[in-house]
Amino acid sequence: MKETQQANVPLCTQFTAADLGLITSFAYSGVLRGGWDYIFEAAQAALQYQVSGILDLCLDLFRYKLTPETCLDVLSFAHAYGLHDLENTAEKFILNTFALVMKTPKFLDLPVNQLVDFLSSDSLYILNELEAFEGAVRWLTADWTGRMNCAEKMLHCIRFPLMSNRELKQVRKEEMMADPGRLYNLMVQSLASIPPGPSKMEQLPCRVRYPEKVIVISGGDTLTKNMATRSPCQDFWFTHRFLNGIGLVKQVEWRRLGYLPEKPRFRHAVSQHLFLHCGFVSTENPYSSFYRFDPLCGSWERLADMTNCRSYFPAVFLCGFFYAFGGSSNEVYCLDSVECYEPQSNTWRPCAPLPTPVCGHAACVLDGWIYITGGSDGSCRCQSSLIRYCPDGPPLLLTPMQEERAGHIMEVLDGRIYVAGGLRWRDGHGGYADQLACEVYSPDQDVWVRLRPLPQAHVIAASAVLNGELYVLGGYSHNTYRDTHLIHCYNPSHDRWVNLGTMPQAYADLKACILEVPSSYRQSEPLILDAPDLEVPTDALLDMPYQNSGSSC
Repeated sequence: MKETQQANVPLCTQFTAADLGLITSFAYSGVLRGGWDYIFEAAQAALQYQVSGILDLCLDLFRYKLTPETCLDVLSFAHAYGLHDLENTAEKFILNTFALVMKTPKFLDLPVNQLVDFLSSDSLYILNELEAFEGAVRWLTADWTGRMNCAEKMLHCIRFPLMSNRELKQVRKEEMMADPGRLYNLMVQSLASIPPGPSKMEQLPCRVRYPEKVIVISGGDTLTKNMATRSPCQDFWFTHRFLNGIGLVKQVEWRRLGYLPEKPRFRHAVSQHLFLHCGFVSTENPYSSFYRFDPLCGSWERLADMTNCRSYFPAVFLCGFFYAFGGSSNEVYCLDSVECYEPQSNTWRPCAPLPTPVCGHAACVLDGWIYITGGSDGSCRCQSSLIRYCPDGPPLLLTPMQEERAGHIMEVLDGRIYVAGGLRWRDGHGGYADQLACEVYSPDQDVWVRLRPLPQAHVIAASAVLNGELYVLGGYSHNTYRDTHLIHCYNPSHDRWVNLGTMPQAYADLKACILEVPSSYRQSEPLILDAPDLEVPTDALLDMPYQNSGSSC
């Protein structure tokens, strides 16, 4: 520092009363109170006077409370003060939420080079390339006179060959893209670069995302080629990267994490960080085994067995304990029993039962409460119930869903509960049918609201929430008795389902969770091992609840 070369060092020339008040108040209270502007001022003062407690608190807020309205300010702050980790965090957030960030007032103040970097990035996450073009147009037209010289540089970043014909027609409606003109010629030259032949998708640039966390799918079963047997699956895979190609064509690159312990498994449950509960193995009785996966070592650890053998049941993690609810056993179609696992003692114990026996239901945790929806009762009818379960008190019945469903998915996103897919009962016709309706529940208001329905049936599918979006993977259609390998993703800000590609193959009765995997899994090609195949006659599954594809015709 320059003070090392000075004979006289002024100590308090810039130490203001506001800085003194901030530091002394925090020293006694450990609390910062104020809006975003105040927090930025506090972080600047903490950097200047090296008050690590204030700085750590501010940086935690910047990292974990980013919003589309604040992320650009955080990026500028991190860049100005050389906080590279925070700068990378803000950049990733902007790339992942670009469609929302570009609608904020601060977006119009971005320096041209920074916006060019965002638009050029392979990791820019957008539903289609048209959103990137709309962002560029909004920035340019905010000050067309002053920024017209940047237009060509900006539009060079737009990957026009990735647009569909409908999207290109919308581009042509912009005045700046009129024919003739240099920007129109730029678009034409870009489109002319599309290579001929069926392999053009492999030669074109794509938007590619590598989320820090990955979706892991485990187990399940699938039809064999002759459709006479079903083959339980022992694999589990993770989403290495997401590719956005021409128009709405998207794909997921999967990599194998390994194999499930013991034998192939389906109709099981998975809870936080890939704890594997029960499920069916071949046509045997449901298992009671309970395992934990260690991604660092790539190994499974067997924990204490559950007190009941279960299938078609959910499991959740709350306040250090694992809970398993209801389901089916070989003797009983629907169970009302609940059990709890305590990791410290490695033991399971019974808890208060559910209000009624149920299987094929779903559960999640929100704000310290366990919520349970739907399922099938002893008469095989689908339910619309919503239960708030308390381990130490009686369950509470809340406003039921607008649609009955079983074999559906249920996830928490942005403080609300989403349900989608599954089965419904056909009144007057008998039997089950696909349930495409989707709903969202607001706990504060105790109200369900309909959402855009699923574009395709997903019965007994897997689900996960990644980067603020809801993923539904695989399952089957009861109407057609066909498994599906499709992945659909719901974006709440657009109220829209998007087909993101396919799974390694069509699965039903599978589960998913979110993990952080070591970088070694993603930097090199995985080792592919041969696992034993196990075929199950479809006739053996006829007596199990929720027949899936191939069980009968």
